[in-house]
Amino acid sequence: MASTLESARNEFTPLLASPMQRNWLTTLMLLSLLATTGCSGCFKPAETLEEREKRLAKEETKDDFEPAKLNVLPSDDRRTQLNRVKPGHWTNVSTLMKANNYDFRGELFASTVDSDSNPIPITDTDYYFTATRPIALPKGQDRWSDMLFYPPLLDKNIAQSRLFACDLRPVSGGRPVLMDRLAVTRMHAQEYYMVVLASASDQYQFLEATDVIRPLHGLVSADQSAPHYRLVLPKTVDRVSIPENPMAWTTIAYVIWDGIDPELLSLDQQQAMIDWLHFGGQLIISGPDSLDRLKLSFLADYLPAEDGGSIELPEERFAEWNKQFVTEEHIYENEAWQDVRYEVKLQAGNVRGSDLQLRPEAAYVPHTGDLVAERRVGRGRIAVTAFQIRSPDISRNWKNFDNFFNSVLLRRAPREFRTTEDNLPSSGWKDASINFNDPRWVTSLRFMSRDLADMTSTHRKIDAGEIEVGSKEAARAEHQPNEEWETFVDANQMMRERPKQVNLKIDEFAGFTVDAQAGIGGWSDKSGIAVAARDCLREAAGITIPSGNFVLRVTAGYLLVLVPLNWFVFWLMGRVEWAWIAAPIIAVAGAICVIKLAELDIGFARSRTEIAFMEAHAGYHRAHLTRYTSLYTSLSTTYDLSFTESSAVALPFGRSRDARSNQSRRFGEAYSEVHYHQDGGDVHLSGLQVASNSSTMIHSEYFTSSSSKPMFQWKEDTAGGGSLIYSAPETLTDVGIIRRNEKTKLIEVAWVGDLTTDSEQPIQFQVAKSNWELFPQWEASEVLGMPPTPGEVSLRHLLNAVKDVQQLKPGDTRLIGWTSEDMPGLTINPASTQRTIRTVVVGHLKQAPLGVPERDANTRRFLGQEPAQLQAMELDAIEQLN
Repeated sequence: MASTLESARNEFTPLLASPMQRNWLTTLMLLSLLATTGCSGCFKPAETLEEREKRLAKEETKDDFEPAKLNVLPSDDRRTQLNRVKPGHWTNVSTLMKANNYDFRGELFASTVDSDSNPIPITDTDYYFTATRPIALPKGQDRWSDMLFYPPLLDKNIAQSRLFACDLRPVSGGRPVLMDRLAVTRMHAQEYYMVVLASASDQYQFLEATDVIRPLHGLVSADQSAPHYRLVLPKTVDRVSIPENPMAWTTIAYVIWDGIDPELLSLDQQQAMIDWLHFGGQLIISGPDSLDRLKLSFLADYLPAEDGGSIELPEERFAEWNKQFVTEEHIYENEAWQDVRYEVKLQAGNVRGSDLQLRPEAAYVPHTGDLVAERRVGRGRIAVTAFQIRSPDISRNWKNFDNFFNSVLLRRAPREFRTTEDNLPSSGWKDASINFNDPRWVTSLRFMSRDLADMTSTHRKIDAGEIEVGSKEAARAEHQPNEEWETFVDANQMMRERPKQVNLKIDEFAGFTVDAQAGIGGWSDKSGIAVAARDCLREAAGITIPSGNFVLRVTAGYLLVLVPLNWFVFWLMGRVEWAWIAAPIIAVAGAICVIKLAELDIGFARSRTEIAFMEAHAGYHRAHLTRYTSLYTSLSTTYDLSFTESSAVALPFGRSRDARSNQSRRFGEAYSEVHYHQDGGDVHLSGLQVASNSSTMIHSEYFTSSSSKPMFQWKEDTAGGGSLIYSAPETLTDVGIIRRNEKTKLIEVAWVGDLTTDSEQPIQFQVAKSNWELFPQWEASEVLGMPPTPGEVSLRHLLNAVKDVQQLKPGDTRLIGWTSEDMPGLTINPASTQRTIRTVVVGHLKQAPLGVPERDANTRRFLGQEPAQLQAMELDAIEQLN
C-alpha cells in the first residue's frame, strides 16, 4: 500500500520533497560556498594604495569640461546631417555639455561669426547679434541646453563662411572656460525640412530617393539643384530633437508622424507645433499605429478622424488610386518597348489599416477611396492615412507612389517632367510659368508680417487716383526689383548689374512674395507689412514739440501770475513787500506746470511710437504679434526690452534702401552689440544705443494668448451670413469683414464697427460697391482714412496692405480692425513720457478650400526608362565641395 506522501505525488511535486533530502541538499550547498572562498575569479581583490593613487591621478587630469556637442535643430544622427542653417531664419541649436571635476554655474554665449571669429552684422543695421542663456552643470552629469540665435542674411559676398560660436562663461564674467565653433551649411531659398517623427524612423529613408525630396535637375548651379526638402529622422528614445520655440519652426514644411509617444515632446515643443500648424505647417499622420496614441494627446482636438478599429485593406480598396494616379506608359523593358501600367499590387497580402471615423470638421481627400482624411487647422492642415505610409507594397513597390505622395499627402501642385537643353530629364511644375524652385509651392507656411509683398508704392498711386486697383498699370507694378542681380549691357556697351524683376503674381499666391535668400517665413524688414509700418512711423511726429502759440500762451500766463496778479493779491492784504518773497515760489511752480503741460522732460525727453500688427486664426486662442517700435531721446540712451512671452524674438529694425546710418557717426564705431538673453520664460533684448536727438526702431515678434478662449469664432449659416464671437480683452475699432464668395467669386463686405470682449454679432454680407474703397467708415476714420488727420498716427498704409482684395482666394474671409490699447508682453526701460501705440488686427475667419488633388502630367519615366538619381550622401559630398 502506498504511503500518503507517495499517493499525493504528481507531476508538479518536487523530487526532493522529504525533510531528509532537503537537509542533505542544504549541507552540500553550504560546503560548496565555503569551497569558493579565496577564488579570485569570483571576487575582485581589494584596490592597493598604489592603484588608488594612480586612479585618482588619472581622474584629476581630466579636463574640467567635455567638448560640447552642438546640433542645429531639427537634427538626427545620420551621416548626412550637416548642421544646415537658413539665413534670415531664427535657429535652435542644441548643446550637450558636461563638467568633470566640479559643479559649474554659468551661461552660454552665442553669436554668428566669420572664419576670423569676427561677428557678422545684422543686415541694414548698426548692430551685430549675440545671445546668452544660463546653464547649470552638476559634476559628472550630461546636460542639454537649447540656444536660439539669428544667422543674418548674406551680403554680396555669398561665399562668406558662417560659424556658430558658442562659449561657456562664468556668471560673474571673465574669460570663457570652454569655446566651440560649429561650421554650418547654408540652406537655399527653396530648401525646407521634412521631419519624420516615427518609432522606426530609419524605415522612412526611402523618401530620400523620391523626386519630391530631390527633384530631377539638369546641369545647373548648386543653388538651382538643391533639393526641396531635407529629410530629418530624429531618434525618439528619451527626447525629440526638434525646436521648442515656434519662431524656429519656420524652416520646417512638413512633419510625418508614425507611432511615437506624444509625451516624448516637451510642453514647449507641443505648443510650438500647434502654433506652426495654425500658420501653415502640415502634419501627416500614418494612421494604424498613431490615432489611438493621439486621441488623448495635445493634438486630440485637431485630428481629422478617429480610429474605428483595425481592418484589412485588400487590393480592391486601392482601385481608385489606380484610376486616378496611374497612367499608361511606354517603357523599354526586357529588351522591348511595351505599354505598361504600374498599379498598386499587394504582393505581401492585405495591408493592415484603420477604419477612419471622420469628424465633422474634416473630409476625405478626393480620389483616395476614403483612405486619407484631412482637416484645415488655421492656414495649416492635418492629414491622416488609413494605411501605414511605410508599407513596402505602397511606398517602395508601387512606382507611382511619388505622384501620390506629391499631390495627396503633401498637397502640392502637379508636376511635369521635361528634358533640358542637354537632353537630361528634369522636374518642373505643370504650370511652366512658375519657377520650379519657388518656395511658395514648397511650403505652405505664411506670416503676413514676414511674407506679404510690398505694394506700398502701388497702393499710394491708387489712393491718389493715378491708377485703379486691378488695372493693367497695377499689374505692371507687380513686377518689382528682387534681391537677386542680373548682368546687362547698357547703351555705351558697358557691363552693368541691376536687380532682377520678379512677378509677384498677387492672384496666384494670395499676395505673398519670396526673399531671394530666406525664401518664405524668414525674418523680414522689407515685407509689405514692415514697409507700411515704417512709413507710418516716419509720418508720425515721434515726439510732440510744443508749438510757438503754446509757448506764447504759457509765457503770457506766467508773467500775468508773477507780476500783476501777485502784486494785486498782496496789495489787498496790505503786504506788498511779500510779493518779492512769493516771486521765487511762483517761478518754480510755473516751471513745473510748463513741464507737465508740454509733456517734455527738459534735457531728458523720450518718446515711444509703436505700430503693431496682430494676425490670428479663427478657433485658436493664440495670435502672432509683430511690433515695430520707434524710440526717440534727446540725450544718448541705452534701451532694454523685456518680454514675458518665451517665444519672443527681437532685433533692431532694418533701414529702408534709401536710408543711411546716423548712429555710427555719433558713437564713433561701425557696429555695436545688441544682446538677446533668455532665462526660462523671460526674454530680454539689451544694448540698443540711441544717439542724442535721434531715434531707433526695434522689430519684435511673439505669440500671445490673452484669453483661454479662441480670439475669434466664426460660423457660417445657410443664408450666406454668419455669426462672429470675439473673446480678446482689447476693444477693436472700425472692424470690417471682407470675403471672396466661393461660388460667385465676387467681393462681399460686412461692417461690424466696434468689437468688445465676449461679444457675439450676426454678420450679413453684401456685394462691395468698390474693390478699393470697401467701407465709407474706413475712408472717414481719422486713423484709417485719406488724407491723414494732422496730429494723428495714421494706419492707412497698413490698412492698404491687408485690404487688397487681390489677396483673397474664393472662400477666404478676413476681418480687419485696429486698437489703441497696449498689447501685453513688452516692457521698455527707461520708460518714455510720450507714448502712442496703434495695432492693426487681422483675423482669418475662413481659409479657401484646398480643392481636388491633381496628378502629375507625366512620370519620371517619360523617356521610357528610369532616370539615374544620385544618392543622398553623394549629393551632400558634392555640396560640401561647392
